[in-house]
Amino acid sequence: MENNIIKNASSKKALKQEIATRHSDPNFYGALSYLPNPDTILRKLGRSQEVFDSIIADAHVIGELRSIRSGLIKYEYRLQAGGEDAADIRALELCQQIMDNKPAKGMQWIDTFWNMAQGVFRGHQVHEVVWKREGQFIVPEKIIDRPQRRFLFTPDNDLRLKTKGAPVDGIELGDYKWLLTRHMPSHENPYGVALLSSCFWPYTFKHNGFKYFVKFCEKYGIPWAIGKYPQGTPKPEQDALADALANMIEDAVAAIPADGTVELLEHKHSGSLVQESLIKMCNSEMSKALTSQTLATEIQGEGSRAAAETHRGREESVNDSDRVIISAAMNELFAWITEINIAGAAPPKFEFYQEEEARKEWVEVFKDAREFIDIPAKFAHDRLQIPMAQDGEDVLPKTTVSTPLESDFSKGTCHVCHHDFASAQDLTTALSEQASELADDIIEGMIDEVRALLFSVDTLEEYRDGLLEIYPDITQSKLGEMTSLALMTGALQGVEDAQ
Repeated sequence: MENNIIKNASSKKALKQEIATRHSDPNFYGALSYLPNPDTILRKLGRSQEVFDSIIADAHVIGELRSIRSGLIKYEYRLQAGGEDAADIRALELCQQIMDNKPAKGMQWIDTFWNMAQGVFRGHQVHEVVWKREGQFIVPEKIIDRPQRRFLFTPDNDLRLKTKGAPVDGIELGDYKWLLTRHMPSHENPYGVALLSSCFWPYTFKHNGFKYFVKFCEKYGIPWAIGKYPQGTPKPEQDALADALANMIEDAVAAIPADGTVELLEHKHSGSLVQESLIKMCNSEMSKALTSQTLATEIQGEGSRAAAETHRGREESVNDSDRVIISAAMNELFAWITEINIAGAAPPKFEFYQEEEARKEWVEVFKDAREFIDIPAKFAHDRLQIPMAQDGEDVLPKTTVSTPLESDFSKGTCHVCHHDFASAQDLTTALSEQASELADDIIEGMIDEVRALLFSVDTLEEYRDGLLEIYPDITQSKLGEMTSLALMTGALQGVEDAQ
């Protein structure tokens, strides 16, 4: 075996072969038919992933997970066609029909997405796809999450399923059946990196700190009752006094001999307790592992609102990367559905989006793109999620002035007014009226200086230079709107005078 490896490494065939595999690794025991999970915490403890369930039960951890889940739920999801061909559209419609149904009995798609996201916290997560025939199509009937303890990886990083007949080595898995989501996998660690593993020691120290913190509170949180008795008091009377003091701690009532005295000794301390600091530090460490931040969860007298918002932005960036893992798994599912049912079609793409942010982003794109390309109205309405107005429908008028587009005078069609005209005279008159109206809208919003400038200059260059002196920070687009409007008005007025 070793000679073959050396021979392959020095030959041209080595370009097509894997050489640095586990079978040639001197630190790997070649007789193993499966690869143990290399998670350092689980290996040292000799524990399985059930230890993660205990960590999730921690109040601080479950609070962080709920925050992460709410960040996932607030995003909407949709499918985008993989292409423009008829087959691509059919694939989109088929996959959309599947998304309109539930992934499994008693489950919603958001539940499935969250279970897929568990791969981030546990290293990996596996979902089983159960298929059925529906008409002429073969589609998923159920998508079910399966526990990690049922799966292992081979030395070749192939996923296998543990069964009663093969509890150690597992059985080989087929195609189109298992969806695998993993967090930061590598060839050395196909199981993925589990964030909950990083929470183990903070979780352990925190709960040990809680134990001693409770003891401290029990011991020093209540004032000590000290009873004094005269010298030579018999032992039974001493015991009776002690019992009376013990009852006083519980009931605040005690019977004390007339010649006895009672003092309450309170323990005072400054600053936070060591145990309390330990618990806070452990919570902070677990927050950093799960969300990559701390201030957005607990400020604890330090930091500021600005710092907390910065930390929240960092958490959202991490959550964006987690959504990519879910999208990849869903895209793999849609690729299977398309390949099985509509051969040759491009599968649709799954994506998460926030409607408000998406609209703002597209508005900025349209503003910049209109400087050099024409944008189809239908495309803009689809991206902004705003339906096109029907004829006669009441609409909210536009508040901005658009740059007039080029007119096709040879065909008698105006792209600005969207009307056909029988003669050049009608065209000239209509455009002049529209230019006048647009000019009135602009002038009404100007201050007196600009109004005076507009009527005092003789040339367009003088108007532009004067406008730049008044508004040195004016944008090129707004200057272009004013300039083109002035040019069109002058040109149309000249045409009308000539006619």
